Amino acid sequence: MSAPGAEPAGRPSSVEVRFLGHATVLLELPAVRILTDPFLRERLGPLRRHGPVPNPDAIGPVDVVLISHAHPDHFDRRSLAMVAGDPLVIVPRGLEALVERAGHRARGTVVGESIAIGGGRTVRPVRARHWRWPGAPRATAIGYLIERPGDDRESGPGIYFAGDTAPYPEMVEFADQVDLALLPVGSWGPHRSPGHLTPRSAARVARDLAAQVAVPIHWGTLYLPKLERVAGGRLMGPATRFVASAAELAPALEVRLLQPGEATTIEV
Repeated sequence: MSAPGAEPAGRPSSVEVRFLGHATVLLELPAVRILTDPFLRERLGPLRRHGPVPNPDAIGPVDVVLISHAHPDHFDRRSLAMVAGDPLVIVPRGLEALVERAGHRARGTVVGESIAIGGGRTVRPVRARHWRWPGAPRATAIGYLIERPGDDRESGPGIYFAGDTAPYPEMVEFADQVDLALLPVGSWGPHRSPGHLTPRSAARVARDLAAQVAVPIHWGTLYLPKLERVAGGRLMGPATRFVASAAELAPALEVRLLQPGEATTIEV
């Protein structure tokens, strides 16, 4: 496995991962560029961004956008309108019209479908244990498995983007298909809420999925202004607690801890 800051991805078995903050990740695969849950703004209601604000011009055109659910920190139409290119925006069924109003092509999907995205790859929605947004009650939260283009790891990594979810037993059904796991380890504020992974439960999920590499996401980005001065542990702490939990519960797992804006190249 290569270290953070290594050369850009280009070989079939590699992927460049750029953590842009919260649940937004840019995946550079040899034939397709994928952006997850784009949130590209400085603020969301009372929440403020910590870390660099992503530059849409620096991100460049993308081929596919994956939206996990309708909560506004994951499905932000203003951010979606900033995304360059002509991406296919894959969303939980029920959000298609909102994507089209943002100026992009939409594909609604549900668990059990499979969508070709180019480069011999397919995206398969998987279950997420997370609540629905009242403004879009028909749109069920999902995660995504970006499947390998072939039958083995030499053809490229299988990638699991969890979106937002609590653990559930059926996750083990796709355990042999995950090389890289993008796992949320925190929340957007100082509270604990159901429907999320904690740093420790995320480490258990990475272990149970038999992932080779995990990148913690959904931390260090959105927080109430000035609260970090008196209660900053929930902003930056989840990632380091995930690293410690993974070392204890999944010692074979390689964790790539990226600060918002940082990138790494992962080879299988």
